[in-house]
Amino acid sequence: MKLLLKGISEANNFLLKEKNIHDALQNCITALGQNINVDRCYIFQNEIVEGELILNYEYEWCNKNTEPFIGNPELSGHNYDTLPGLYIPLSQNLPVYGLVKDSSNRLFKEVMEMQNIKAYLFTPIFSDGFFWGWIGFDDCENERIWTEDVVSTLHTVAHNIGLRLSQDTVTSKLENTLFELDFYMKSSKQAKWEWNIKTNQVIFSYNWFGMLGYEDDELEHSVATWESLLHPEDKLRIKQKVNDYINNKIEQYEGITRIRSKSGNYVWVKYSALKILDNDGNVEKIIGTHIDINDIKEKELELANQRNEYDHLINNLAEIIFKTDLKGNLFFLNDQWEKITEHSIETCLGTSIFNYFENFNIDEVKELLLHPISKEVQLIKKNKEHIWGLIQLNIDFDISSQKKIIIGSITDINDTINFKNKLEISEQKYKFIAENTSDLIMQHLIDGTITYVSQNSEKITGYKPEELIDQNPYNYYHPEDIEIISKQHQNILNNKNEIVTFRFKKKNGKYIWLETYSKTLFDEKNNIIGLQTSSRDITKRVKDKENVEKALEREKELNELKSGFVSMVSHQFRTPLSVIYSNLELLNFRIAKIEDEKRSEIDLIKNRIHNEVNRMTELMNNILIYGAFESNNLKIDLKEFHLNTFVENLIDTYFFNEIDGRKIIFESEDYQPLIESDESLLTHILNNLISNSFKYSIGSSNPIIRISYLEKRFKIEVIDFGIGIPENEIKHMFQSFFRGSNTSTIKGSGLGLIIAKQFTELLNGTISMISKENEITIVTLEFPYKQNLRSLN
Repeated sequence: MKLLLKGISEANNFLLKEKNIHDALQNCITALGQNINVDRCYIFQNEIVEGELILNYEYEWCNKNTEPFIGNPELSGHNYDTLPGLYIPLSQNLPVYGLVKDSSNRLFKEVMEMQNIKAYLFTPIFSDGFFWGWIGFDDCENERIWTEDVVSTLHTVAHNIGLRLSQDTVTSKLENTLFELDFYMKSSKQAKWEWNIKTNQVIFSYNWFGMLGYEDDELEHSVATWESLLHPEDKLRIKQKVNDYINNKIEQYEGITRIRSKSGNYVWVKYSALKILDNDGNVEKIIGTHIDINDIKEKELELANQRNEYDHLINNLAEIIFKTDLKGNLFFLNDQWEKITEHSIETCLGTSIFNYFENFNIDEVKELLLHPISKEVQLIKKNKEHIWGLIQLNIDFDISSQKKIIIGSITDINDTINFKNKLEISEQKYKFIAENTSDLIMQHLIDGTITYVSQNSEKITGYKPEELIDQNPYNYYHPEDIEIISKQHQNILNNKNEIVTFRFKKKNGKYIWLETYSKTLFDEKNNIIGLQTSSRDITKRVKDKENVEKALEREKELNELKSGFVSMVSHQFRTPLSVIYSNLELLNFRIAKIEDEKRSEIDLIKNRIHNEVNRMTELMNNILIYGAFESNNLKIDLKEFHLNTFVENLIDTYFFNEIDGRKIIFESEDYQPLIESDESLLTHILNNLISNSFKYSIGSSNPIIRISYLEKRFKIEVIDFGIGIPENEIKHMFQSFFRGSNTSTIKGSGLGLIIAKQFTELLNGTISMISKENEITIVTLEFPYKQNLRSLN
């Protein structure tokens, strides 16, 4: 708990003192990770992309033995489906923690086990009430039990991170606001004034005097100056309003008044102000603005006239104009609606516009979130007659309701309209759509010459629209893509609308990948007059795909090379070892005839050779087994058998004649249920563990192997009373070729425990170890009674 509190103290210190938020967050998780003894500490940040909540892996700390994931593209840009079951509790500000093996969510469990995570803790970060992200803690070595105190304490740290994020947001907004205010006041020529209530000092700044025709030094900066310039009819009302505002009788000080200019005329101004309080909550200062609205007053009548003209225009258009909410419920229709459909406007308002279409699928409205819709529909008149109309739909923002709405038009295309007018309407509407989509929209002549380019072309290609118009697009295609584009071009002219992917040369000389949908354009006689294309930049998607494919191929090659190398080296060692062993046997035969005095000296050398050959043979066998496992060449042969009998036979076969005369003590219940397992793999596991129990406990009491039959699993414990393992090295014991610092005089390969662990997990089991140096070591295995064939594949 001391280390936990130390880590939290350091983390909070970084959150308070680091100026840069990124440094603060990185140092925060580093302090936590180093002090609470986890293997990995990290932060996921939420981001809303195209209406979907996306996870981004932004910060990470790992201990030196844990593989870092920062920068891994597979951990960013995905939604919460990749970590199932997390969004609901985290978004409700609830921590999520536990052991991976206990998780009931199969997909979540698989994802965590793929990363070798045994225990996890996720606690959410909220900033200004918004689910900003979450901080995670992984333990890859131990099945850590998170106590409520630890979870609550780390949840508090996440809360502090949220506070720091809120502070940065507020500070940034304040700085931007002050900058924007200064810029806005100067550029818009607004007037600003300040009145210090305590000192009665007044400052008129920016355009306060200039708005009235005075120079800045012509009049005194005082309350009296302001009062003397107020219109007599407004003076008492404005002064009372100021007093009420200072004394908190009204919440806002804003409105319209008249102030006398130098010429004697009165200027209409819109005023507003803000109170600044001192530490005791009393009003210390008032800061306000004046805006000259003379022009606005003069134009109010003009605007009213324009409104009437607009209403007259909108109601005399040849098209139906309508507005609906996002569900399609009508709240505006122009007069053309009654003229074309014969439905009463009054009875239609509040009903769905889609009730009056024959062949319009309401699900298509969802497309409006991506791009406007333009299509032909059959409009149902009051007499049930169907007429064809061209409907245009777009998402707009209604200022009065402060909500998104659907605005649309319907053109009666049953009437005979000359081609020129129809073409002008189509072009206007097409440009409206083109300029409001993120795709690059172009129109071409039949030979490909560009005739129209949407305004976003400079953002995507670097070229302004006018730089591309009248150009041949083939000048910008990658040479390797021209052939396939030519074939697609011909297919499109044959009325086969297709999607093609190709490289396009930007203005800076670099190529980007475009995904382009093309369709043909027709005149009134149904003759092809050109092409229309819609392109989007997919460069990132293409590059990501290429990188993933290259990485997978390199990984496959490395695995094959490693497996082949291990197998080759192991087999190559077997031959010289066999020769040495056979010659050693021949040497035994010869030295039997030598005198006893010389024979004892030769026996000593011979035994050394014999021991080293056995050790090298054991190492090669372990490497071959390890290599077979790594290359997935191990086949599992499941059988049913009695475990007690199996262990007794194994002891009699391999451990009946230890050099120091010790025996393995076998403890078990009389109850012997049948188990299902692979005898060969189980033999390798127990051989390694029992051999270690003898090897590392020479001179101590007999090792013990104990079997317990639990409700759903059986447990095997191998216990010895030897040299034990240093506490800080236990977590490394299941790593390849790792040997304890206290085993330098004892021979071993460093592969026995990793093989035991791999085979145990292959049989859906678990292995764990506890040890106290120079006292005891207990290795515990747990397996299911029956194996799940699917999980073994």
